[in-house]
Amino acid sequence: MIDFNIAGYLIFAFVSSITPGPNNFMLFSYGKQFGYKDSTKLLLGIFFGFIVLLYASGYGIAQVITNNPTIGLVLKIVSSIWLLYLAFVLSKLNSEISVESKSKIGFYQGFFMQFINPKAWIMALSGASAFMPHLDSIHLSVFIFAFMFGLVGIPCMIVWISFGDLISKLLKSEKANRIVGYTLFLLMILSIVMIWL
Repeated sequence: MIDFNIAGYLIFAFVSSITPGPNNFMLFSYGKQFGYKDSTKLLLGIFFGFIVLLYASGYGIAQVITNNPTIGLVLKIVSSIWLLYLAFVLSKLNSEISVESKSKIGFYQGFFMQFINPKAWIMALSGASAFMPHLDSIHLSVFIFAFMFGLVGIPCMIVWISFGDLISKLLKSEKANRIVGYTLFLLMILSIVMIWL
């Protein structure tokens, strides 16, 4: 018998995956700049990086790391620096950048970003502590926990990429693109501030 609040977990996974955060801002920007097809490497990097983080949380490894004050402080500092860098990159994406631009962020950047993404840590740790299924096999429990989050997360990421792609078709002027860039910059700065609150 499975002791698992499936409905509650799916709602949690959906709400936490669809709401704004560093991953979704990045997916939106890349969908806007490079289109859906060209954003798939980034999407897959984010997906697999987050799956690894979910596994770490399921097995309790992430809890040990975040409970260490020194490691927690280092994660906050590295996260803030990385998100600040992303804020500048995303704010400069505009209609004049070619699809071959070196400012692209691909699979590996998306993958490793998960380990310094504060929202990803919160999602993984909160999900593991509140919704982890209790089965005879810890390995099966962790697999179900990560697999179901992934099933919900992929469509949410596709929504953000598609939204960016749609915006790129609607906003053609340089001024409109700058406004979107500045908005993303401010939202990323807000994400950094929230780390320290």
